[in-house]
Amino acid sequence: MSEQLPLSYGRLKTRFTALGPYFREGKSDTERYFFDSLSVCVDAKKDPDAREFWGWWLELTPHFEGFEYRYGFGLYDKKGDWVAKSIPREAQAAVDKTLTHFYDKLCALLEDELNLALSPSQALTEPELACSE
Repeated sequence: MSEQLPLSYGRLKTRFTALGPYFREGKSDTERYFFDSLSVCVDAKKDPDAREFWGWWLELTPHFEGFEYRYGFGLYDKKGDWVAKSIPREAQAAVDKTLTHFYDKLCALLEDELNLALSPSQALTEPELACSE
């Protein structure tokens, strides 16, 4: 069930697209907005179509006067699917950095510019994220 937001789906898509390469329009609709980051290539020597990446994905769902989020870490496989896996230690800092950078931009957009709430989903299994001040 969709909550009423002050912006239409089209306007939100435009604003989310402006955040950078994170928004995935093809995996988003009025009930769910999907973002991800292919942060670290597993093996750059492979053909581009066969490459896999360590990274994260985040979903926003409309909730009251804003959004709830949940996210996960894992491997973006060569089929184009996210597989929840532990990030190797040598890739963790880069993956964390891209998530923090994105989340700060998301907070600035939703909370500061659009005056919408951003809160963790009850389905969240990872630690809660915090906006930089």
